[in-house]
Amino acid sequence: MRLSAELLNSAEQRPNALGERELVLRGRGVPLIEHLGATRDAFDTFDFTDNRLTHLDNFPRLNRLTNLLLSGNWIETVSVENLSKNLPNVTSLTLSFNRISSLHEVTNLGKSFPKLEFLTLVGNPVTRRQHYRLYVIHHIPTLRVLDMQRISRSERDKAQRLARSAAGAAMESDVQLEKQQEQKSKTFTPGEEKPIFTKEQKQQLRDMVAAAKTPQEIEEIESMAQKGIFPSHLLDNNKRRAAEDTTVPNGNGNTKKLRAN
Repeated sequence: MRLSAELLNSAEQRPNALGERELVLRGRGVPLIEHLGATRDAFDTFDFTDNRLTHLDNFPRLNRLTNLLLSGNWIETVSVENLSKNLPNVTSLTLSFNRISSLHEVTNLGKSFPKLEFLTLVGNPVTRRQHYRLYVIHHIPTLRVLDMQRISRSERDKAQRLARSAAGAAMESDVQLEKQQEQKSKTFTPGEEKPIFTKEQKQQLRDMVAAAKTPQEIEEIESMAQKGIFPSHLLDNNKRRAAEDTTVPNGNGNTKKLRAN
């Protein structure tokens, strides 16, 4: 269903539990943001829970808006340029059970909402990334609560130490690679070749899917591959699992590893 001016005018308007004025647009099948200028910046909260949004973009200037409820959509990416310019006072963002898989996109959330204090990403593939929580804490320093858990002083210290470590440098390298691959996929035009993987990478993708322990892991691998992004952060996990799966007794009390065919 298109987000028309008629739909906006007929949608439920109510004070929420915090006494804020809220516009409720739950479960309308809305595929993209449009026509929000018709609200005349009269709301503190927009509730877009359980729609079909894939990208956060096209917001008009809304100085009053402080809270966005976006759980249960298909959101993968956000527009830093649009959001940082037009939603300057958002402090609370609920993105549970969407499709954000890239740490680069998490840093974009911080750039998009410079006053962000409350962020929920539960149920997104990115939350399964190693050091996810510490990475987010470091890159969005305005946060007070992440995934419904208050950020402690000790966590901030750990996040700083991680950022200065070799592991942190490796994460940043992966994130920059994700950024480059996403930019390539966004600039694809008809007639161009889509980003392709090497023969070795294709085999690694097959191995990752075969070694995945949950449907969510398979979905994350397939989603990133479809966008031309190689999920390098999953490579080490799958190598370790493969090694564990091929370790067998050799008959003299020791073990040996079998090489997969």
